[in-house]
Amino acid sequence: MTDHITRAGLTMDLRALGLKSGDELVVHGSLSSLGRVEGGAETVVDALLDVAGDKGTVVAPTFTSGLAEEEPFDPEQTPSQTGAITEALRTREDAVRSEHPTHSVAAIGPSASSLTRNHAYDRSLGRNSPLHRLAKHGGQILLLGVGHDRNSSIHVAEALASLPYRTGTKEVQVLGDDGTATTVDVSRVGCGRGFPVLEPVAERADLLTHGNVGQAPAQLMDGEDILRVAYELVKKKPGALLCDDPDCWWCPEARAVLEAESEKVGGEGQES
Repeated sequence: MTDHITRAGLTMDLRALGLKSGDELVVHGSLSSLGRVEGGAETVVDALLDVAGDKGTVVAPTFTSGLAEEEPFDPEQTPSQTGAITEALRTREDAVRSEHPTHSVAAIGPSASSLTRNHAYDRSLGRNSPLHRLAKHGGQILLLGVGHDRNSSIHVAEALASLPYRTGTKEVQVLGDDGTATTVDVSRVGCGRGFPVLEPVAERADLLTHGNVGQAPAQLMDGEDILRVAYELVKKKPGALLCDDPDCWWCPEARAVLEAESEKVGGEGQES
């Protein structure tokens, strides 16, 4: 039988990866990838907080995109749909959650309030969203047993680059102060399955630190660096981060938008 993974073991592995006291980070992780963790997701959150210490801040995506279309979003009660680790962090007494109905984040630490406040509906994962603030503040991105297709900060780079396909809104429900449901518009967020194309780019720039946490392969990277290389990539090739699945709900439409934009620019150039 495989030995259980302990809080002390996780803490040691996270420190070996490069995390230290005072760090601010967002974690994207798969609990099952870590192995048999004693205490489950709660232990993982404990280990992350142990490493960050009293002066560090740990952030987790607590997204609820599909759920908010079906029932009103309540930041205090609506569960995260992005895994057990994120839900364990969200439900801590000292956690602070942003009030965005589809792309909220929860945070614990001294910077929790400043990172999560005023999460505008039209900035789901855009400029001045919590993940953008974290990156600008020197925060790091930790991938635990997941790839860059789960690296939500890359969506921020898409927004910063003002790509033509980064348009549109959708209607979701939020719980009003009086307890009634209100319909609001939020900015849409696209597919991330094409994001692994960024990994070799980041590798060549020596931006990724690799290791193992429990039984999971892990990557640690500087958020601002990742935003920079992703931004540079899509400015050169706007469709670089789109996936190749013809049945994708997002990417074929996004490619069509890019092609139309290219034809428009080409036509204007010929006319001049």
